[in-house]
Amino acid sequence: MGSHLIWQLASLRTGTDGWEDQESLMDATARDFRNASASALPPSVQGAATAFLSRWAGYADESTAIAQRFVGALHATADDYSTSDDAVDRQFSDLDGRLGPRR
Repeated sequence: MGSHLIWQLASLRTGTDGWEDQESLMDATARDFRNASASALPPSVQGAATAFLSRWAGYADESTAIAQRFVGALHATADDYSTSDDAVDRQFSDLDGRLGPRR
């Protein structure tokens, strides 16, 4: 692989790691908000707190789904780069083979 392609793949892998971390964080946040209870709060604010937790659990679920799509796209792009690089490598190897024995 050329150094530029290696750098791009490394950047994609690093970016993918970050999005995977984000996905995990948002998934845990959604779960924590769904499991949280407003019962320890005064009755006058329990309704608002329950609504808050429910809404924010939904936002975290949406963020999880977005992060999952980014992870999928980044993995697919890295796979495409690797596949393309492998194909080019095979083509150059084939070209070398057509030129005759190495001297």
